[in-house]
Amino acid sequence: MALFTNAAEEDSIREELLKKSMEISKDAREVTETELKNVEGEGNHTLAYLKENGIDGQSGIDILGDEEEFNERLKQFASIAKSKYGKLMDCKVAMNMKDYASESKELKELANYLGIENLFLMAKVHESKALTGDTTYIIEHFKEYEDEIMKEINVVNEYLK
Repeated sequence: MALFTNAAEEDSIREELLKKSMEISKDAREVTETELKNVEGEGNHTLAYLKENGIDGQSGIDILGDEEEFNERLKQFASIAKSKYGKLMDCKVAMNMKDYASESKELKELANYLGIENLFLMAKVHESKALTGDTTYIIEHFKEYEDEIMKEINVVNEYLK
């Protein structure tokens, strides 16, 4: 069963992803100098750093109950996302869309409860395309997906330093 019922729904997701990117850019500009100093001075262990980089840490904390649990899950995310990336690459090369969809779904769910919004949206689209067998889309957009996964891993690792 496809996640999108029509092209309009898929376009809506793309527009939402673009809108989120624009909001993140705007939010990054609104971070005050003091907040930036705090981010730099504390080794990037602030929610402002996450927000500046597209992760809604407060949402993740709200879902998980406290910041300690959130940080533990972020540590797990970095490891799991690396593994998922390797599996996604293998599935793409083998044109195994069933497993590609499954790996994307797991990555989507993980990103969702941690507040990693762009990765959530991108994984949702890739899952849908894999479920419908749209290998052309997967091949043409895999680099964007890969870049987003790596970006989020790097942001999380920097935050956790």
